Amino acid sequence: MATADPGSTFWRAAMQTMFLADSPVGKAVLDRDLRYVLINETLASFNGRSIEDHIGHTVEEVLPEAFPSLKPLLDQVILEGRPAGNFRITVVMPGEGQTAEWEATYLPIRAPGGEVSGVYVQAVNLTAKLLAERALADSEKQLRRVLDSLFAFVGVMSPDGTLLQANRAPLDAAGIDANDVIGKPFWDTYWWSYSEKVQDWLRAACQRVAAGEIVREDVVVRMAGDSRMALDFMLVPMRDDDGVITHLIPSAIDISDRQAAQLRIESALRERTVLLQEVHHRVKNNLQIIASLLRLQSRAAAPEVALALQDSENRVMAMALTHQLLYERTDFSALELGPYLKRLAASLRDGHGELMNRIQLRVDAPDDGMQIELTQAVPVALVVNELITNALKHAFAPHQAGSIEVTALHLEGQITVSVRDDGCGLPADSPLSNGCSLGFSLVTLLTQQINAALLWPEPGRPGALFVLKLPKG
Repeated sequence: MATADPGSTFWRAAMQTMFLADSPVGKAVLDRDLRYVLINETLASFNGRSIEDHIGHTVEEVLPEAFPSLKPLLDQVILEGRPAGNFRITVVMPGEGQTAEWEATYLPIRAPGGEVSGVYVQAVNLTAKLLAERALADSEKQLRRVLDSLFAFVGVMSPDGTLLQANRAPLDAAGIDANDVIGKPFWDTYWWSYSEKVQDWLRAACQRVAAGEIVREDVVVRMAGDSRMALDFMLVPMRDDDGVITHLIPSAIDISDRQAAQLRIESALRERTVLLQEVHHRVKNNLQIIASLLRLQSRAAAPEVALALQDSENRVMAMALTHQLLYERTDFSALELGPYLKRLAASLRDGHGELMNRIQLRVDAPDDGMQIELTQAVPVALVVNELITNALKHAFAPHQAGSIEVTALHLEGQITVSVRDDGCGLPADSPLSNGCSLGFSLVTLLTQQINAALLWPEPGRPGALFVLKLPKG
């Protein structure tokens, strides 16, 4: 490892920046006495303690039951300067009484003179990783069962046109196995390879869809016994919340018999809707599970940590609400802003309990006629969530009554969302006004992400009014 002194101010600042980055890998730095100098949130959580409960304490104090197994490896690094790499060890976790298997690496940190001055720790909790992989595998199996139950032909492709998945219907109709087509360019698979002209058309169609278009054509493909089938074929891009195209989704229905095909089209559309609803339902459920885990974690956390966990829970629930509303709709391209904001406010009321006995939270927005794009839904929800949460936490003195009002309306062809409170106002030294808070940073980034504008209240005056202006459609 590079020469460094864990006691130097510059080195500690540089390492602290790295340790603040979100990572699934646990990281820590120990001094020669095996005291924690730095540790990231991932490893601290694995150890069952907060970051603050690690700093300045020895490994033996933090992990008393595991220390006898770890000490020989740590001595090897400290006393001999030899790394202990990629070893596996089973330890009993503090406070849980459960065993966990780890894969870890210990590396010596050397001072400018060459002597070992500390240990760099990198660890992965294989038990937690295995449980997460099992949960993901179960979810994928369930999604596969949903796909295979459809009569429509459905697949998943990478943006370069490689076929990643196909449901049973097109495989059975062609009399082929998934291994015959998965991993190949879609245009080179059995269905299309009977004609160079058809292949060229499909190759060009994939390029157009990867650039953001939607392609729908009646096409003829090869099926079992070198027969032909006419299909209503559609190829669409799949985007993430940032609007980036991550996959291409081909789907098709047999239209060989136009009269019979009409009923198949209606059925396929319903099945596609069911599939999308199932996807949004699963995403919503997974986000709610994450929120529940944060809620459980906060019960045993210190007050300031519990508040941070509650803020994270509210953010996760704001995202889950998007998928809940999409699950309830048949149009997945946009959301009605009014019902969205009202459901969000209701969720925040439920999450703040007794506080809502003295703080009124109202939403003034029409139930229809004010749609926002799907790519705007999550950022808008998170921005409004942060502004309401900030008002609940900072606008009113203890036991003071007050009100918060959220308003959505059209102004000069532009949708605006305002959050107003009648509290103490924004002080000049508020973290929100100098950019030091996570909430302020999140609001700023999300506003920029959707090319919106946010007007801030003037510090030092009673009450606060934040106005979010969405870009004109």
